[in-house]
Amino acid sequence: MFTELYNNVRQRYGHGSGSMSMGDWIAANTTIKRRPFSYRHYPFQQAIADDMHPNLYVKKISQIGLTEVQIRKFLAMLTRHTGISGIFTLPSEKMYRKIYSGRIKPVLDADAIFNPPTGTAPVRSSSMIQIRDSFGYITGCTEGEATSISADFLMHDELDLSPEDMIALYQSRLQNSEMKMTQRFSTPSFKGFGIDRGFQLSDQREYVIKCEACNHHQIPLFTPAFVYIPDFRFDVSDFADLTAAQIATLNTQDAYVRCAKCSARLDLANADLREWVAKYPSRTLVRGYQIRPFSTSRLDPAYVFQQLVHYQSLGFLRGWYNTVIGEAYTDANAQLQRGDIEACMQGPRVPEVPTSRRVYIGVDVGFVCHLTLSFDDDDGNPVFFYFEVVPIGALEDRVRDLRKIYNIVQGCVDRFPFEPNADALRTVTSDLVMPVQYRGTAALAPVRDELGHITHYSANRTYILDRVQSLVGHRGLVLTGYGDQRETLITHLTDNVRKEEPDYSATWLKSPSGTDHYFHSIALNLLARRVNEHAYAQNKDVIRHSIACGSAAVGGGANDNLLGKGAERLSRLG
Repeated sequence: MFTELYNNVRQRYGHGSGSMSMGDWIAANTTIKRRPFSYRHYPFQQAIADDMHPNLYVKKISQIGLTEVQIRKFLAMLTRHTGISGIFTLPSEKMYRKIYSGRIKPVLDADAIFNPPTGTAPVRSSSMIQIRDSFGYITGCTEGEATSISADFLMHDELDLSPEDMIALYQSRLQNSEMKMTQRFSTPSFKGFGIDRGFQLSDQREYVIKCEACNHHQIPLFTPAFVYIPDFRFDVSDFADLTAAQIATLNTQDAYVRCAKCSARLDLANADLREWVAKYPSRTLVRGYQIRPFSTSRLDPAYVFQQLVHYQSLGFLRGWYNTVIGEAYTDANAQLQRGDIEACMQGPRVPEVPTSRRVYIGVDVGFVCHLTLSFDDDDGNPVFFYFEVVPIGALEDRVRDLRKIYNIVQGCVDRFPFEPNADALRTVTSDLVMPVQYRGTAALAPVRDELGHITHYSANRTYILDRVQSLVGHRGLVLTGYGDQRETLITHLTDNVRKEEPDYSATWLKSPSGTDHYFHSIALNLLARRVNEHAYAQNKDVIRHSIACGSAAVGGGANDNLLGKGAERLSRLG
């Protein structure tokens, strides 16, 4: 009788007491491939499994078993607590169904601890898991799922692949909970985005190793300082600077990880020499872990070099930094650089602009709108000479006032999220400032109503933002008249990063703060040149009348800077 009672209690609550750490409980009660779950191959996992911090970020490399840990931790939470709800998110429905079938369901089926005796069969599906009175939801980051389920804790897998707006929505699911725990795991993508941004705000824990020869504590990195290669003769500080041909000459098979101080070989497999150490222990609100290739002994330098050559052949070096090195990466081609922006800057004062100059306006709409004015100089380079922040309620009046001062011949305003305001601005300016919607693959396409009138334009977002990047990178535009907004302008222009991966169309991503308003205002300003050309082609007489009324002489050599020679053709036609 006692044995039966003991077995029932063990089946219900598992081996060990309630004071057992989460990591120990997982090891004592779960299996993997029919063997007891163990941290033997990846000792660094246990601290992460144990950690119940309510605001946790794990920045990791790929394929080091953390998804298996997350799944067991998620199920353990549901098992060890009574009547709670948890949400486990993945970037898409396809991915969550794959993870459920290949990772979660086998654990549920294999381990009796997750199948305690109950009077009725528990609810089990790819999207919902019941363990006694607790419920776990597996979701693919859709808006319906993010707003219809209450929860006590959240686990976000592959955070950087997940839509940020949906991840933010999930936080509202915790409002009625006392636990309010969110733990996030991901390979990084870009600097300052997703998991990297959270980790930078955390206490930044690293898996440190002690050298047995000199007792020096260090974080082993994939750099020449830590990786010994026989007869290495290249003068580089980063192995990523080596070409595939140069790597082919290296004796990587005999390479090993060494102490940066005394050059003795480090024993990466000895867990007694390793510990998690926080760089900023006083930061208690956010917990962060960084997992690197040499956080484990199972990845040697030869493998990392092999992957470097592979990603170089794909032209996708960021993929190597993200998945193999575990670092966020943004190269100069993916983000506007501060040095390039500063090289385009020519002073804070607004210059005198003669009425003979054709001026373009760009408006990024929000509760606070960001306006830019520009003209093309005699060499065809756009000169952005005016930057202003205007409340949405004063936008129409301000544009009206600016038209009295400058010869504004065309403008663009983003259509969303304030469509009525954008349409009203089009109306009061008699189609001079046209709404633009980022949509489709065409560089620019008119959208007409049932009567054939153009109500707005659709434009390819990547194309026009690429144009801004190209002009700034080649010092092909001038920034002046920004007053005391110099740093604001730099911040807005460096906010976005260009995400480009094999087999996918490139796209620009903004940071969680979303401080990119002047970037889009400049893009819309440049696009106004093409809209102007299209309008001219549609109705030359209307454009001639507009030019005459404004006493605007089209300067020779004008260049639309978007189509190449578009405005030059317009000049000749005029």
